Amino acid sequence: MSPNEAAEVLGIPASAGTDEVQRAYEQRIVEAGADMQRRDAVTAARDAVLAASAWQAPGGHNAAAAQPPAPPQHPTGQPFTPPPPGYPPQQPPYAAAPAPWYPAPPARRGLSTGAIVGITLGSMAGGLVILLVALFTIAAIAHDSSRLAQPSGSSTEAPFAAPSDTPSDDPTDAAPDDPATVDDYDVDGVHVHYVDGWTFELTPGQTCAGATVTAGFSDTPDGDELDQWSTTVDLEEGVPYTFTIPDSASVHDYAGIDAVDCGQA
Repeated sequence: MSPNEAAEVLGIPASAGTDEVQRAYEQRIVEAGADMQRRDAVTAARDAVLAASAWQAPGGHNAAAAQPPAPPQHPTGQPFTPPPPGYPPQQPPYAAAPAPWYPAPPARRGLSTGAIVGITLGSMAGGLVILLVALFTIAAIAHDSSRLAQPSGSSTEAPFAAPSDTPSDDPTDAAPDDPATVDDYDVDGVHVHYVDGWTFELTPGQTCAGATVTAGFSDTPDGDELDQWSTTVDLEEGVPYTFTIPDSASVHDYAGIDAVDCGQA
C-alpha cells in the first residue's frame, strides 16, 4: 500500500503529522467495529503513512519544522555571540561537619593563703609525729638497757630473803668496791654466781636431770617478789651451767634465782 493510498484509507493528507495520523487511526478503528478485515486495513494504512513521513526528503512539509532557529541578532545588527558555557562550582560529595568548639580553659590561679597555711601546718604535724615516734623508740631501747646489771640496775641478788640460811663461802668475782657487786649464794644445794644482765652461773652439788629452775622478779632490789618464771634444765655435779633468763619472762626490772628443784638425781 502506497503512502497516498494509506492516507486515503485514513482520510488524511499524505503529509499529515504523527498526531493527526494517530487520531485518524483511532477514529477509523472505532468505525470498523468487529470487522477484522477493515481493522487490519486501517492498521496497515497507519503504518504506511508513518513510515513515509519518517523517510520524507528534506524540504518537504516538515523541512521548516526541522530547521534549527536562527541565531539571535545583536541590537547593533552584529551577530550575537553567546557567552561560553559556564561550569557550575563543584560541590563536595558531603557537607563538611562544623569543627567542634571547646571553651578556653580558665586561667590557673596561685595557691591561696589558706592553702599555703594548711600545707605548712600539715608538714609540721608530720614532722612532729616522726619526732614522737623516734623518742618513743629511744625510750623503749633505754628501758630494755636498764634491765642489764649496772649500778642500781637490774639482775641483782634475789630481791627477797636469801633462799638458803647457809651463806656461800666462795667470794664473788666482782671488785669489793663495785656498788653493783652481787654476792654468790646457794639455793637448794646449787651455788649461784651472778654473771651479767639476767645471766647466772649455776654449779650443782649433784647431778640433776630435768631440774626446775624458778626465778623471782621485783621492781626494786629490796622489794617484794611480784611474779615468778620457771624452766627445766639438766645440771651435772660440779660443772658450772650458764643460765640466762629471757627478757620476756617478766616486765619487772630485778631478777634472782628463787629455787632449784632437782627432781630426779
